[in-house]
Amino acid sequence: MASCWSGSYQLTILILCLSWISVNSLRTRKKIYIDLETQNSCFRIMNATHQTGCTSSRRGNVGVLYYLRTAADYEWVTTKGPNAPYIVVMNSSDFMGLNIKELLKHRDRVNGIMFISLEENTTSLYPEIGFSAVDTCPNDRSGLYWNHKDFGSCKKTTWNTAGTGLLHQDIGIPVFSLTDPNDVHNVLHNCFFKFNMKEPMQPSTTYPLCAAEAMSFMVAAVDTVTCLRRSSRVSLSLSGGSTFCDPLGDVNNHVTMLNTPQNVTRLNDTVIVVGTRVDSTSLINYQYTAADTSAAGIVGLLAAMEALWKVKDTIRNTTGAKDIMFAFFQGESYDYIGSSSMVYSMQQGTFPQDLDKDEDALHLQRIRLQHIDQFVELNQVGYRDESSLWLHTDPHNHRIVTGKIEQMIDGLKQAAKPLDVSLQEADKTQPLPPASAQRFLLERGNVPVVVITDHQAEFTNKFYNSHLDMAELINATDYPPGLSDKEKYDYVTTQAEMLANLSTALARYLFKASTGLQPDKSMEKILTADSSTVTHLLYCFLISPNCEIFKETVSPQNAQTLEEAMLPFPFYVGVNSHETEVSALISLLSARFTGDIVNLDQSDCKQPNSDVRYTYTYVQGNVSADGKSRTGWCLKSLAQKTEALSPAFTIDGYDMMSGQYSTWTESRWITVSVRLFLVPSQQMQLLILCTGLVVLVLSLLLVYLVSSSADVVFSNYGTRSTTPATAAR
Repeated sequence: MASCWSGSYQLTILILCLSWISVNSLRTRKKIYIDLETQNSCFRIMNATHQTGCTSSRRGNVGVLYYLRTAADYEWVTTKGPNAPYIVVMNSSDFMGLNIKELLKHRDRVNGIMFISLEENTTSLYPEIGFSAVDTCPNDRSGLYWNHKDFGSCKKTTWNTAGTGLLHQDIGIPVFSLTDPNDVHNVLHNCFFKFNMKEPMQPSTTYPLCAAEAMSFMVAAVDTVTCLRRSSRVSLSLSGGSTFCDPLGDVNNHVTMLNTPQNVTRLNDTVIVVGTRVDSTSLINYQYTAADTSAAGIVGLLAAMEALWKVKDTIRNTTGAKDIMFAFFQGESYDYIGSSSMVYSMQQGTFPQDLDKDEDALHLQRIRLQHIDQFVELNQVGYRDESSLWLHTDPHNHRIVTGKIEQMIDGLKQAAKPLDVSLQEADKTQPLPPASAQRFLLERGNVPVVVITDHQAEFTNKFYNSHLDMAELINATDYPPGLSDKEKYDYVTTQAEMLANLSTALARYLFKASTGLQPDKSMEKILTADSSTVTHLLYCFLISPNCEIFKETVSPQNAQTLEEAMLPFPFYVGVNSHETEVSALISLLSARFTGDIVNLDQSDCKQPNSDVRYTYTYVQGNVSADGKSRTGWCLKSLAQKTEALSPAFTIDGYDMMSGQYSTWTESRWITVSVRLFLVPSQQMQLLILCTGLVVLVLSLLLVYLVSSSADVVFSNYGTRSTTPATAAR
């Protein structure tokens, strides 16, 4: 009994000791390191030939922290400073192509970059010359004009003059954005100014110095072909599968006006396509704001959709009315993933639904390229160039279908004129700007195309495809002072008014283009975009997704996602294994704006097996009269989703080097973190090492002496421990 008690007592003591050691080691770690909250880092992506983006070493990159503010600071870290390598900190306004590329020339001395993404009294977020993560000729290799003698490589027009090309450069060191005020305070005041610059403008060279460890190791390398081959090899091994990278992709959303079944012939040139891109990109993960790059176009198209579906019965009952398809293309930043995927599906006869999957059910009739009557695209529409929006056409396309394109331009102008929306025609000798329509023209050159943008030539948006494409720059946040969040949500901003007018013009144009009828005054009143809807959507996409229109439009199961959202949902396409929040919301909003509420509860709100043309979507609906619950809506609509995945990953034996389709993949990673700590001098480090070695040697010697004399040391203890037991017997 005594033996059992003694064993459990010793075990308890051991557990307490281990717990004490664990707690104290945690306390010691907190005394040594300051962990930053930021997860906003640059990461690695790859195509068939290159790896681009950022990575750290496997154990993280370490460097003395240095805050860059003047030319002398750049000289210090790149040539003069004696404590290299450095991890540098920059203001957002200094985070621009020239500065970053200069630092990257000295990667032997610069081990990482952090920049402050907070607007303060002394600094601005925005570089004066602009900043775009992509190059000056976006998507040139995958567009209509690649290798064109007149238009290739932007010979005629350099669209993105603020382009840095950093997104497509192998940066090779970690890059982080600091968006948390506590992170900024720790980096500047608890680290840099306290230890590394104790006197104004006099860098400290004496230890201890404050350093940072930036961890963002990427497991994929070389290129997409190599990464997929490595993943395939590992998945076939006995140890199980490991994936090192994933194809970029998501879903395209689209909805048609007519429910044409597969047993009804669809005539050529009977489908009007109106589309916009969904995604944006940035050098920094989680910071994909996309106000002008894509959000304005998304909101404009949704508002036009809502207005047009108010007169759906008139269109559907008009003999010979052309179908209208609204399309939202995902992944366009990466060589037109979404539009390429849709075009390929049309060519294969599987768009919008694969009729071969269930031949007994009613499906929507196929839409092929020859069925397209015209293509109108909303591109960047958040700014104005010379107070106008601009209508772009392709010179070759304009020549072969001149009459149709002139008819489209005149129709759009006529619809816009009463609404004080200035639409002007861009130079006819100028090529199309980067646009999804280019992928359609690649496969069918006589599709009449008009692209609506906010720039006559080069982009007016100086922050295209970057973390700085903010709502405030397009006047989507010009609120009067003192408004609450609820009041901001309802306030019709300058941008909301402009977009609502554009959406109204587009809806009226589409009505006439479909039916051939000129809407009268009463019809025009109905065919008007709701400025409240527009301002609500701008607020929800760009300011806070925790808003009423989104709450009404999501399912009860997903309501918590909105409640927990602290920032706008990112517009990055992501990888093809899951649907992004933005795509999911566009699908739900499309169902809301075009669908009918049917009298079905949540358990019965399902698609019947006999007719798969319609989707049935159950959403929360508006707040009930009691103010405590929501009514719940079952929406029956023609809103559809199709895969937005490059055909390069679905075609058996596809030649990845052909350049025909996007081959972009995203590397996986294990952990992303930044922590600060103090670095002692080399002499101190040597002293600590020597002291540790001395302690180790003495400890080993002591253990040896005790072990060799164990019989003598523990003999008396053993005799005393057995005496009581003997006496008891």
